[in-house]
Amino acid sequence: MDRIRWGVIGASGFAQRRTIPEGIVPSSNGELVAVSARDEARIRALGARFGVPWFTDAAAMLDAVPMDAVYIASPPAAHLVHTSICAEHGQHVFCEKPLAHTVADAEAMVAVCRRSGVRLGTAFMLPYHSLAQEAVTIVRRGDLGTVVSARVQFSFDYPPVQGAFRQIAAEGGGGAFMDVGNHAADLMERIVGSRATAALALAGDLAHAYDGVEDICAALLRLDSGAIGTVEASFCNPAAVNRVEVNGSTATLIVDGMMGQGSGGTLRVLGADETIVESDGRNMYLGEVTAFADAVLRGGEPPISGLDGLHSQRLVAAVYKSARTGTKAEIPPD
Repeated sequence: MDRIRWGVIGASGFAQRRTIPEGIVPSSNGELVAVSARDEARIRALGARFGVPWFTDAAAMLDAVPMDAVYIASPPAAHLVHTSICAEHGQHVFCEKPLAHTVADAEAMVAVCRRSGVRLGTAFMLPYHSLAQEAVTIVRRGDLGTVVSARVQFSFDYPPVQGAFRQIAAEGGGGAFMDVGNHAADLMERIVGSRATAALALAGDLAHAYDGVEDICAALLRLDSGAIGTVEASFCNPAAVNRVEVNGSTATLIVDGMMGQGSGGTLRVLGADETIVESDGRNMYLGEVTAFADAVLRGGEPPISGLDGLHSQRLVAAVYKSARTGTKAEIPPD
């Protein structure tokens, strides 16, 4: 087998805008065979668009259509249920971040996939951006010297939308940090090559009246290398720079234009000499989908695994605990 058959759960939102048309459909090692979502009108139109069967019930899709893996893009509160259904059907799972609604749910997802012998991957797409990969190479090569600090901002404006799960605590589990702060923290850890072990954070709902979640959150992270990381995430800043900055003992790396859903951006290394690298435009969604399918085909672990998603979930939980209590919160080790 050189291709896997993909089903999609929660196909009518982000999945139909990005991951399906830019990742699954053009991939060389996969094909789309079925889609499902709660909204019948939207999923019917999506099925017609891609010429595949559509369903409003995920279990019915798995019963009716042979497939090898399922991409889950439903609200986080449904991830455990949907992952369990897939695992019971013997389907590998590629799940959007946040991996789950809570740490306990994420732990249960890892466990059910392990018991069922299926792969579990977490859909962080930014590590597949060409400038993210270039940044990793630069840091690993020692071009910055010893990394002492890093800062990442991921912010935009997201006014209240009726029914939007990212703005509802019961469905999304959190606001800006749960949705995009985890992207920023995960990317920071990967570039620096160090995991966060503790968080000190502040959060608020300053511009938008959401249902129990924040529209801005900033976290100071202690990394296990000793470096200090700062992450800011917000849903109330339409003109944010969204810069990635890594400061070393001999040079500083800056990336602008990478934190988002597109493939552009510019990387600079500032020191004795200035280096400038432009994005090569490779598609992040194609990269993440292809990498997961390769892992399924060769029988290995996905490059960004369920355990990576669980770590991210623990990091987010620590950030929220710190913001709630006003004290530093430890991040449990993997």
